[in-house]
Amino acid sequence: MQKIIGVIVVFSVIFGGFIFLGGKIEFIFKISEIIIIFGSALASLLMSTTSGTLKLMVQQIGLAFKKTPYDKEYYQQLLSLMFELINIAKVQNIKALDIHVENPDSSRVFAKYPKVTKDALTLQFIIDSFRQVITGKQSQHVLEAFLEEEIEHLEDEYIKPSEKLHATAEAMPGLGILAAVMGIILTMQGLDGEITEIGKNIAGALVGTFTGVFGCYCVLGPMSSSIKDIAESQVTPLHCIKSILSAHAQGQSSHMCANAGRKNIETRYKPSFDELEKAVEVLRQQPTSS
Repeated sequence: MQKIIGVIVVFSVIFGGFIFLGGKIEFIFKISEIIIIFGSALASLLMSTTSGTLKLMVQQIGLAFKKTPYDKEYYQQLLSLMFELINIAKVQNIKALDIHVENPDSSRVFAKYPKVTKDALTLQFIIDSFRQVITGKQSQHVLEAFLEEEIEHLEDEYIKPSEKLHATAEAMPGLGILAAVMGIILTMQGLDGEITEIGKNIAGALVGTFTGVFGCYCVLGPMSSSIKDIAESQVTPLHCIKSILSAHAQGQSSHMCANAGRKNIETRYKPSFDELEKAVEVLRQQPTSS
């Protein structure tokens, strides 16, 4: 909702201000210029970006205009899920944990936390990370290095769409100048015409520059920043999981492991220590899932 309001305000202020100063919207809003400049930008993006990055970019843009799934409830479910899985390993054994990790779709533990299981990236990272724990006894440093390397790779992958979109945004003013030069060329061919017509042609050429600058600083630039924030929010749960498993490798209690992951969460979504403690107490009173 915030993004939609921002778009409305930007368009209202810029185009509304132009009209208020006596301009006519048809003078500054030219379909031909929009097609040339934004079409060129899209073509350059397609040429410079892999299909996987483009798909991820579309997904992130969609998330930018929706309510974030990574809210307080999401992180409460994530911490509770991790607590339960680690508690199974401690109270029962690794074999009991393996049943849940290898079959998350049929696991009663995973089924209790739909927000996490719907997040394919986090779910897969949980499974892969616990497989690393199950396959053998590893030191905290080895496990942490393994998880950190995986997270770095995923961060590079998920931040790439914002980098590509930012590069496209930076090219927009240049594409606007290109369109303006094309307009000037057409104007120069008609210098023997009426002065009013020549003025209209020059104004039309300048619209190309305006469209390029507008596309850079009011459309693609802000959007690239927005999907960068989305990418960071997608990776933050992975840092929580890494901290939790690192604490587990140190031999800390299930409760303290969950608390270690809590420290990675953004303040506005972070459950308090008391909230975590209450959630853990409820889970302890429930029969251990098998």
